[in-house]
Order: sequence, then structure tokens, then C-alpha cells
Amino acid sequence: MYETYQALTKPSNSRQSLWRYFPYDRLRDLLISEELFFTHLPRFSDGREGLLTTRTRQHLFNWYVNQGDEPTKASREVDEYEKLHAQFYVSCWHMNSCESYLMWKAYADSGFAVQTTFERVQASFDNFTGAISGGVVEYVDFERDITALGNVFNHAITKDLPYTDEREFRLIFWQPDPRNQNTVLDPTGTRVRVDLRMLIERVYINPFKPTVRTELHELLQEKGIECSPSLISHRAQLQSASAS
Repeated sequence: MYETYQALTKPSNSRQSLWRYFPYDRLRDLLISEELFFTHLPRFSDGREGLLTTRTRQHLFNWYVNQGDEPTKASREVDEYEKLHAQFYVSCWHMNSCESYLMWKAYADSGFAVQTTFERVQASFDNFTGAISGGVVEYVDFERDITALGNVFNHAITKDLPYTDEREFRLIFWQPDPRNQNTVLDPTGTRVRVDLRMLIERVYINPFKPTVRTELHELLQEKGIECSPSLISHRAQLQSASAS
């Protein structure tokens, strides 16, 4: 079930388009298993995922000291607070009204783009017995900014400023939720059952390698999911024709 929390910012429009750029193997796995993979937050590669900003760490340290803790204990308390990010598993989506050339180049790896909407994503978890939430990512300067404390979800929705162009919306699986206790977890992530026909509105073919393998074409047909050429490729053809 999808849950809405006041502490998480949702897209302003329920029909906001969301995109996920999948390598071939990941999309194939999703279609066969009908399970969406949520990556364990500490596994992300930027080195700051789920952590506190420099000034937020100092602010929290000072708070513990002002409460009477010795500096060594205060430092341990800050470390323990920061470790809460390990409770989160996320699936990352790109908010945009259309395809993104940048996202194709950065993440598709000769793969495909899945298009959906915020309302479709929410409905796709109706048959999941656990709890899924989601929020728009806030991009902050990890050297200069202070972020809010006390809301554990901030670990999952705060990201370093250089990634702003990703315009990310994150689906969030929070392990301590009692409804999620029976979900199988491993160090890399967890899988969540989804309604594929609700989750996926359309699949777009990579504009740089527009060949669809027979197996994938058959899987899409079997699941009743439409597949279309990339609009980026189509626009490029139109511009080329206009120029000539």
C-alpha cells in the first residue's frame, strides 16, 4: 500500500510524469518478476546518500553537548543518528513532462525508459501488504547548508546539490514500519510486488540503440504494455529534415 506522509513532499500535480531509465537486464527482470527493486540507501555511489551535511552534524553535536554530554559521547550520538539512513531502501524516478537526453546518457546504458505518473505509481502498490511512501528530493549544499533534524525521512530525500538536474522523486521503503517486517531484505536492496500494468504507462526505446530484442518485445506484448520509439530520436529526424 502506498502511504502519504506530511513529512514528505509530493509532486504538486497527481498526474506528474515520472520516468525511470532502465538498463536492458533491469527492465527484463521487472517484467518477468513483476517486482520493483529498491536499493539499500547506503549502496549508492555518491558517498553522501543518507548522511548529514557538515553543518548539520556540527549543529547536532553542539546540541548534545549543550544537553550535558561529554564531547566523545556527543560524537557517538551523532554517528548513531546518522546510521538511521541504513533503514531505508529507495527506487529513484525522474520528474519531467518529457524524455530527458541527460538521463538517457547517464542511466539508460543502452536500455529503455519507463514512463508513468505519480497517481499510477501510487495505485501500483495497492496489493502490496507492506507500506511504501515517496517524496520529492531536496538538493542541498553538503558543505554549507543545515537541514532539519527530527524527521527520519530526511535521510532518504536529501541529496547533494550537484545532482539537481536529476529532478528526483523517490519511492521509499522504510524497514522499521511494522507492515514491512516480513519483507525479505539483503545488503543490496529489496523487491516489492507491483501491478505492472498500473506502474508502466509506456516503454520508450533507446534513441541511441533503437533495437528491441525479440524476448523483450514478447514480454511487453504478454504484459499488455505499449512500446514506442524515443521522441528524442523523432525530434532529431524532424530537425534534420527541416534543415535540409
